[in-house]
Amino acid sequence: MKNKISRLFLIIFLPLFAACQLLTPKFINHPQPDLSVSSDIFYDVGCPAGVCSAESPMAALGCEEIEAPSSLLGGLEPSYPIALCIINPMSEAMLPDTQAELDNGQFIYITGGLFGVYIRYVIHKDGKFILLKTEEEFRKTYAPIDTPEEALSYTLALTNLSAYYGLTHDPAYKYEVNTIEDTFVVSETDGYRLHLYTYQEGGCGPHWISAGDAHLTNEGIIQEIIWEPLFRDPEIDDLCID
Repeated sequence: MKNKISRLFLIIFLPLFAACQLLTPKFINHPQPDLSVSSDIFYDVGCPAGVCSAESPMAALGCEEIEAPSSLLGGLEPSYPIALCIINPMSEAMLPDTQAELDNGQFIYITGGLFGVYIRYVIHKDGKFILLKTEEEFRKTYAPIDTPEEALSYTLALTNLSAYYGLTHDPAYKYEVNTIEDTFVVSETDGYRLHLYTYQEGGCGPHWISAGDAHLTNEGIIQEIIWEPLFRDPEIDDLCID
């Protein structure tokens, strides 16, 4: 009798278990906005490969390196040339006042794991290079937010989140949900709702790719996001990343 029950269990539940393991979600795709940014001017003033010389006006602003942002920041208005200003807290080249400013929260975000770097922005406006140290300074430059494209660019710039387009099924991944949708922006009465992504790069696995909906007000205030894990690569579940 016991063996018969065991066989019955295998017949009924193993196929269900396998189906769960091989979950293939429905994908909803959206076109990526056709945007572009201008950043060449920052490379032409002493940062030819992104690393800034001591004589560069970028170094005078505290930027050890500069980097062109994603083209998806091209919806920002006004459309000033813009670049990421990268500060390594371990660098001997850091300006004397910069560490105190960073300790005071005067940066946009930190990226890069345990030994991360601080991100600010620099823009070129009226013939001058202007450093945007904080979210408040960024907001004063670009708010109010008037279009879905600007909402996307603004939110990506301030959060280091990602916009995913053209998502398809990958048989190597483990999926947790039945439906996965590309990034989209919806206009609402008091702002915009944005469907965005984040990747758990640092720390120990599993390294989830998650999605969540942010709300951005017309005045440029980003509200808290609740994340839902969607999929991961099980091959790196045991990987720890600093």
